[in-house]
Amino acid sequence: MNELNVISKSIEELQKLTLKETIYLDDVQLKFMPDLQKFIVGETLSMRDGKLVIGNNLYKKWLMKIRIKGFDYEIDFKR
Repeated sequence: MNELNVISKSIEELQKLTLKETIYLDDVQLKFMPDLQKFIVGETLSMRDGKLVIGNNLYKKWLMKIRIKGFDYEIDFKR
């Protein structure tokens, strides 16, 4: 699979998470975790079933940030 397809699929997977009722922090792929964690610093998160939950609105704001400004960290899409 070429690199553009890999990038596109990865972003699609992030977008699909918005369809879930509950988005757990560990639902997000590890390669995106540093960027998401930097974005949510200071925000209020909740716990469900012993896992951190990201509010759907907060998650959508992060996706919007990615679309507008990109990632704050280098992302290795080959992994």
